[in-house]
Amino acid sequence: MTHLLIATINYQAGGYYGGGFHLQPLQQIFAVLDVPPAIILFCEAKHYRRNQHEGLRLAEKALTEVLNAPYIGLLGTSQHGPIPPAIFYDADQVTHQLWPGDDPHDPDIFADKRNVGRFRVNATGTEFGAWVAHFNARSGTARLEEAKLLDRYGNDPLPYIGGGDLNSSASGRQFPQRDWRAASHRIRTHKGKLIDDGTPDGRWEADTDALDHLIGRWDPISGRRLTGAGYHAIAELCWLDNPDFVIQPTVIDKPGEGGPDVIDYLLVNAAMRPHVIANSYRVHVPDGPPFPSDHHLVTAEIDL
Repeated sequence: MTHLLIATINYQAGGYYGGGFHLQPLQQIFAVLDVPPAIILFCEAKHYRRNQHEGLRLAEKALTEVLNAPYIGLLGTSQHGPIPPAIFYDADQVTHQLWPGDDPHDPDIFADKRNVGRFRVNATGTEFGAWVAHFNARSGTARLEEAKLLDRYGNDPLPYIGGGDLNSSASGRQFPQRDWRAASHRIRTHKGKLIDDGTPDGRWEADTDALDHLIGRWDPISGRRLTGAGYHAIAELCWLDNPDFVIQPTVIDKPGEGGPDVIDYLLVNAAMRPHVIANSYRVHVPDGPPFPSDHHLVTAEIDL
């Protein structure tokens, strides 16, 4: 068996600002790791397709330098503008076998195949799947539809790991909770749900429908998730293994948001769950401010 480190990061704007790419903060994010991730699920590859994938090539180079491993990038597609997700993989650890292509207008790629790859572990020959997603930031309804594109892999016989910025929290008090009274109207309507509780103003709570569709809705009475598409959040698996484990927020606390939250996830399907290394989940919070990104690096290990 071979231990593989898996990472997800939303690198703010892909480092693209002022008309150019700035990748030193990306290197700062990954410099904290002792071993290179086999797979990096990357969000906000802004303008990485321009000039013959210049941004993608520069990000490959930056990751290769800081992690001392040969990284290759697979650019995905997005419906939200020139800010697609991507997967970077360490060619010394895994081999890319399947990727649906990076043309967002290709009519021959089904929507539920986009941003979904297949890999082989070099040391063992074991095959597994990986997907990356950056769900809609403004609409819980849209996030649920995006989650439905990925539910088919939840009970696939091939082990799958997926994740990214899913822009949603999951039900269950084990996850950090926003103070919705302190959240702005924008955050409430983008990330929350208004509940009719019989009062004139109603009550706001987190819109967890997208995540709960994938991993199931948390039942506090039985202490387990009900239904769901077959996925498990690695953060929660670590908490279930050790109830004293505290699930850390994955985004920085910004004014008007009602506190930090967990919206960046690593999910495994039923076939991958036995391969998750217990208590390997980490949220890497850098020194700051300033921070190298508005999201933190999240990692976990799998044994294949």
